[in-house]
Amino acid sequence: MMSTPAETVSEVKTDLLYASISLKKEENERNQKEDSARMLKARRAIEAYLEEKRLNNAIADGWDD
Repeated sequence: MMSTPAETVSEVKTDLLYASISLKKEENERNQKEDSARMLKARRAIEAYLEEKRLNNAIADGWDD
């Protein structure tokens, strides 16, 4: 049995909606991964800076372990 034009249009609209939702989910996941990577990189840079600052202070105080 053949679908009516209205049924066909409805099916296409539903398929497009699901495809749109799927693309949005993929984009959100990719953005979350990129954000996590940026946060990790920033955290490591801050930790390295603080460690260097502690070391410089220790050396300035005459103590270098």
